[in-house]
Amino acid sequence: MYEFKLRNILRQVKSQNPQKRYEALGQLFEYKQQEGLEVQIDLLKNMIKTAASKFPERVDHWDNPSYFLIDFVCDFSRPEVAEGLIRHFDSFDIQAKERAIDFLILTEDEEIFSFLEEKIVQLIKTNDFIIPYRQLAPYPTLLKGILDASLDILESKRFKFSTYDMLLSLNASGYEKGYQKDVVLPILLEDYVTEKQEYLKFDPDYTTKYVYTAWKDSYFIVRNRMRLFLNLMEYYFTPEVEIELQQALNFRDPFLKTEALLLCIVKNLTYDDSILKECSTYIETAEMIYWELKGRNMEHLYPIHEGKQPHLAKTRLFTTIIQLPEEDDGIVHYPDDIQVQDKLEMENYYGQPVRYYLMSFKEHDREYVGWVGAYTLEDGEDTAVLWNDSYTDYVEFNSAPIEKHKQDFFKERAEEKQNYDNSVYFQSSPKLSRGAWFFIALAIVHWIREILSGFAENSLFISILFTVVGGALCYFEFYKNKKRKVLIIGQQLVKQDGANQQSIGIHEIKKVEYDKKSVLVYNKKNELAFKFPIRWVHYELFYMYMKEHSGHLKNRPFIQG
Repeated sequence: MYEFKLRNILRQVKSQNPQKRYEALGQLFEYKQQEGLEVQIDLLKNMIKTAASKFPERVDHWDNPSYFLIDFVCDFSRPEVAEGLIRHFDSFDIQAKERAIDFLILTEDEEIFSFLEEKIVQLIKTNDFIIPYRQLAPYPTLLKGILDASLDILESKRFKFSTYDMLLSLNASGYEKGYQKDVVLPILLEDYVTEKQEYLKFDPDYTTKYVYTAWKDSYFIVRNRMRLFLNLMEYYFTPEVEIELQQALNFRDPFLKTEALLLCIVKNLTYDDSILKECSTYIETAEMIYWELKGRNMEHLYPIHEGKQPHLAKTRLFTTIIQLPEEDDGIVHYPDDIQVQDKLEMENYYGQPVRYYLMSFKEHDREYVGWVGAYTLEDGEDTAVLWNDSYTDYVEFNSAPIEKHKQDFFKERAEEKQNYDNSVYFQSSPKLSRGAWFFIALAIVHWIREILSGFAENSLFISILFTVVGGALCYFEFYKNKKRKVLIIGQQLVKQDGANQQSIGIHEIKKVEYDKKSVLVYNKKNELAFKFPIRWVHYELFYMYMKEHSGHLKNRPFIQG
């Protein structure tokens, strides 16, 4: 039924009536929200062809069927979709092209990357394209090809900062450090000095509260650009850069000061130990500098050697709260006077020991409860490693004793675990076999022929017998399929075949592989836990859910793509 409706949508999005187009795109959006939706590949191909066709003149920003159709098909990771996007790419709307590029990057296919390099360079020259630099970051070869053909856009106001982001990704990958230094460095220094003048307008009045409650986006744009330039200076370093770094060590913004300090450490430049202590204790940067030093195997330089965990917990709660969305009245969340009040230890879902901190903080003259964790104690008593589950429900701190807050925490965790364990996140059953569908199609054609011919002698009994027997077989197959399921319930992968049920914890899986007939699930001992016919699932969807439910694990299972 839904395929008939989707085909009707394809007709309606080309209607001359804007209201019909609006309603059709609304229906398409509703289908896009449905989890586990399966669409035949022929229909997806038709959607791509329709997206590449001409549409009536737009009447509003929503009126872009080309984009919405491509956005819909890009939810289906199939080779035929990629082939269709490539074949019809040039005829898509610019926003549809951008969505198609995001999809094609994920294929990680060398031939497709060659196609993307050519098309992205062409689109950059049209000057109305948003470069997907974040999606391109993991692929230095593709990045270099794009930059080789378009580095001149570094002097373009529109593409300047996207190009700097691509340059940073390419250099940080180690693929080619100092890429085109003779070309990049003079422009980088000139742009840095220009942006520094914008920053210095804020510097004398800098306070953390001003940044998050008053300046906000007007300042964040300047800060982020300055941080980008300072990060690039690691790869485009000269005596002139050193002078700029020494000046940046005196900036009041702790992020900029920390970026400059880290580069001084990496380049073995002189710096005052008090600056390192300041950056390591500042609420905005304490966690950042710790992890940056650890990532560079310089953790021993971090000046806080004991009580590191509760110290970093303050920064974690601060960061968590300032990232909450603004209230409807425009009031932003800004925590002050953050304190560690207590701690509690428990086991997580996998039986691993973890620690949470009960925190207090003030906001708008009220004191609230916050929780920071879960710090994994397997890596030590004072580890900074955590499974991030930090939050606040804005429960007033003085509304109950500390022990009551802790009891409420344990109660909420137990309820969440019970709900999680009983929640079905993925469910799939086998569809009717090709043989059954062939019979249904044959029966329909047969009855149409018989009706048109007026039923020949003795043919009615044979037709009824043929239909009853075949229909019974189809119904029996349908009935059996209803009792055959593959499910993800909580953190369990479950195979159900009638009354027989097998399950395995996702954290107990070593690998999931498939062949032409079956999906095979292996435990940590590399033993086959169970297998099921591949036709029981839409494998691309099954793969996506398995990756999603195992992505947080320390030892993730291999899921064949």
